[in-house]
Amino acid sequence: MSSAAPAYPLSAYGALRIPAAAFELFAYLAAVAIATLCFLAGWLPVNGAVVLTVVLLASLIVMSWINLGQGRHPCFLFLCMLMLFQGGRLIAYCLGGVTDPLAVGLMLQVPFAVTRNVSGVVLLCLTLSAIGVYTPCRWNYRLVPPPSDIGVSRYLPYLYLVFVASLPFLLYKNYLYFRYVQAHGGYVVFFSDYGSLAASVPFVVRIMALLPLPVLLLIFVFESRKKLLYAIVTLYFVSSVVLLLTGTRMASFSLILTLWYVAWIKSAKPARFWRLAVLAAALVIVANLIALARFGEEIEGRAAADAVGFIATQGISLGVTEVAVMHPEKFRPYVFSYLLHELQLEFVASDVSSYFRGRQFGYDVSVFLNLPLFSTGIATAGSYVGEAYVICGTLGVVVISLLLGGGLRFLYTCSSNLKALVVVAFVMPQVLLLSRGLLMGWASSLLRAFVLLLPIVLGWSLYQFMAPVFRAQHETDESSLA
Repeated sequence: MSSAAPAYPLSAYGALRIPAAAFELFAYLAAVAIATLCFLAGWLPVNGAVVLTVVLLASLIVMSWINLGQGRHPCFLFLCMLMLFQGGRLIAYCLGGVTDPLAVGLMLQVPFAVTRNVSGVVLLCLTLSAIGVYTPCRWNYRLVPPPSDIGVSRYLPYLYLVFVASLPFLLYKNYLYFRYVQAHGGYVVFFSDYGSLAASVPFVVRIMALLPLPVLLLIFVFESRKKLLYAIVTLYFVSSVVLLLTGTRMASFSLILTLWYVAWIKSAKPARFWRLAVLAAALVIVANLIALARFGEEIEGRAAADAVGFIATQGISLGVTEVAVMHPEKFRPYVFSYLLHELQLEFVASDVSSYFRGRQFGYDVSVFLNLPLFSTGIATAGSYVGEAYVICGTLGVVVISLLLGGGLRFLYTCSSNLKALVVVAFVMPQVLLLSRGLLMGWASSLLRAFVLLLPIVLGWSLYQFMAPVFRAQHETDESSLA
């Protein structure tokens, strides 16, 4: 008998590759840990921490472009919006446009400075949130193929019919809105007395005006002919120009970014960064022009092409996060009320006339900062980072950011199916605005999508029943004429 031990094949350690995503995560967490220790030790000033935060956020955007399909992932757009709405003032500081980026100035004539500890926690929350959103999307990333359009072209004649029939109602509603806004104090009427604004439009017009947007998204997802897509999108935004002149802009801009994402998901061509840069520059100019159209609005930079002023203005939502970090105890008792009422955002008018404590996180922050100004209809938006901090401090920011990253990954996976991409297109606008929005706003958009799709689906059933009847009648008429 042989006493030799049985030979087992040894693992080839050279073949055991650690995922690149693990290296990226380790590098970012190590950088944050070192910067945090230096900040606590007093070696890193607040201004230096601001610059490091901007560098880290910018690097995450670059890495998401490189590693996540060159812009074909919701994570890329989400991080860009996080950089704009929460880091806008930090960017403006690095470019010389702002002297104190962490001063809270929203809804106040005289901004107030925050303590060094608050500044450090706010910057830490921003960096951890960005890393938390990026990590689930980057881990085991797989490029999804463009969705197949087989079997959806049969819906297009019906969708074009509904779009053309309902578009005049949208145009008329926007005109009535514009006329009412002009006569009742300007842009703030959307937030001071939205109920009266809506009542100024006949009920039938309001109902029919709800159809063009969901039908536009359906056509944009299903249609492959570019000329028709350009025509439909142009018609929709031309009908919305009157409403844009009142000063409202975020809904339209988030819709544009959503359409950009859907277009690139459907395309197999390589993405071009210059196209995104041109789109961003155009949005900056249009946004500044719209801001100048608002009555009594003060913005940092009156020139239409003032990119630094625009970025600084949009980044004012950082103040909501700072207030949440300074006084979480003032908002924490209303956390469940916030989440519950956020599900009603797309269904119930939430102007200041119906305000009560716990209705909206952003409104409670506005009341805390300046109650008299809030009573006139001027309020700040929300911040998912601030709301997450109120829920459970820095740990809450990390956990909710990881969940958001997982949700963005799920949206990307669903984009490989054309019908699922429709739902993604409905939810994306609110998802992109989370950095200055409310934590459950996306869920309210999802519920609204199902409500709006229901009559469209029922109409499709009626169209299927009636179309053969009209076609047979038309053929009978032609044969009788012959």
